[in-house]
Amino acid sequence: MKGTFAWVMVGAFLLHPVAPPAVLAQDEKQEDKAEKERRKREEKAQEKQLKETKEAQTLLDEIQPDIDQKVIELRDRLYRDRFLQDYINEVGQSLVPKETPAGVLFIFRVEQDPMPEAFAFPDGRIWLTSGLLSFVESEAELGVVLGHEIGHVLENHTIEAIKASRSFKRRVLPGIIGAAAGAVIGGAIKGKEGAAVGAGVGALAGVAASAIDFNRYGRKQEDEADAIGVRLALTRGYDAKEGVTLFQRLADRFGDKDPLENFIYASHSRNVDRVKNVRALLDGDLAPLYNERRSGGELSLGSGQLQLFTSRMVRDVAIYYMDRMDRYDIAKSLLGRIADYRMRDPQTVSALGRLYKGVGRTAEDRARALDYLQRATMLDERNRHPEIWRDLGLMQARMAEEGQMAPAIESLKKYVAGFQQRYRAEPDDLEEMYDYLLIFGDSKWTAPQMESQMLRAAAPHPPLGSPRPGLPTSSKAALPIPAKKKGGS
Repeated sequence: MKGTFAWVMVGAFLLHPVAPPAVLAQDEKQEDKAEKERRKREEKAQEKQLKETKEAQTLLDEIQPDIDQKVIELRDRLYRDRFLQDYINEVGQSLVPKETPAGVLFIFRVEQDPMPEAFAFPDGRIWLTSGLLSFVESEAELGVVLGHEIGHVLENHTIEAIKASRSFKRRVLPGIIGAAAGAVIGGAIKGKEGAAVGAGVGALAGVAASAIDFNRYGRKQEDEADAIGVRLALTRGYDAKEGVTLFQRLADRFGDKDPLENFIYASHSRNVDRVKNVRALLDGDLAPLYNERRSGGELSLGSGQLQLFTSRMVRDVAIYYMDRMDRYDIAKSLLGRIADYRMRDPQTVSALGRLYKGVGRTAEDRARALDYLQRATMLDERNRHPEIWRDLGLMQARMAEEGQMAPAIESLKKYVAGFQQRYRAEPDDLEEMYDYLLIFGDSKWTAPQMESQMLRAAAPHPPLGSPRPGLPTSSKAALPIPAKKKGGS
């Protein structure tokens, strides 16, 4: 037995030979070398990251005055709705990753501008326009948009763009700061409607020069921001597939940029490309996270409060598109979305009346317009919108039978008197009203006389960006006060 055991041990030794001490020492030396190289790589990576962070901070400090000046200008166009501003900021703050450094602060604002845009300043100030927000129909869609802008900040995309330019003060800032080209959601409306006019020739040239200068970085940065935005939305519990719905809606409504425009204004992917990119993310890299959250019932469209909080703003944007751009198609779509929330609002109901008055084709449409305008006058119990009486009067005149102009005449008189009471001034279309009254059958009525001192008094200011209807643009353009005619009532 002992002999057998000895041979077994010898066999085991032969099958598993023990490495000589020299070989063991060489293996340990190789392992130590590999560990040192790994540590060295980590140290270099940390040094590189630290250097890039310092460079980014240096550049940020240099452009900070320009950013601050731009934000001061934007604050003058801040949409005046504290309720809405607080809501958008709360949604944005809920998307900021928990691991974000304490020194990186975010704030989310809404600018009064009907053009659909969003942009992020490199220090965490993020702005959406009322135009973009008007086309957002759920918190989930909003989450993807805000997450995208957060991604631009976290990845220092603006800083990267500046570093890519050898003379960023001369070439990049006019585009990034001067025209807020940080992040146009889905691109600008085809033809750059409104944006080119607002920026002016000089700013437009600056945008073009700077965009061309770092155009090669645009698509990569946009794709990175999309990936971050989708992930943040999913983490927050939003169904990020709603982002596809939003970008498709913008593409259907405004189309896409032509190749030349896309080359010049390439700070953001086009709407169609955004649809493809977000869809690819949810079907590819982020599919496991998306499917896990969805199957667990963790994804939703949000709280459902967005329509309530944004309904006033959507109304204002709809009226802008209808009155300033003749985009009755957009106005009809927007007003239809908020009608249930604002049927006690005289401005919304009046806008619906003017909508059907403007594009109505049938007697039924005209009757509907008349009904909306009549309801709007009754809803305006504070007499804040006397122009509704003018619109009603003209509609009544169009639909009146021969010799039945009394309702139209009475409505026009209420418009003039209501305007005087509201603004302590006479409307600049008073002579036009007199002419209507004349042809409708009343040649004697004149506006109630007002003290000249009250006529010169400053009228209350309407909401920012909404000129008072009927008021002259300057004192020089004001009409003279007509003398009261003898026998006038």
